[in-house]
Amino acid sequence: MLDMLTSFYPWTKSLHIISVIAWMAGMFYLPRLYVYHCDAPKGSVQSETFKVMEYKLLRFIINPAMIATFIFGTL
Repeated sequence: MLDMLTSFYPWTKSLHIISVIAWMAGMFYLPRLYVYHCDAPKGSVQSETFKVMEYKLLRFIINPAMIATFIFGTL
């Protein structure tokens, strides 16, 4: 059992590092989207586009990367 875990350690470590990089990239990009969103006029097409972009960034990139970081970090 221990041999199997040690053979997968480089994979879990690399997946952990990739997850951290994706998580931090999303966290650095999200404030920039907020700034652009504040500059857009309320109710405009551009404002609605930024809402969708913020939602997708949080829902599909930041949250899964955060969960993967914690999972691969504890293995």
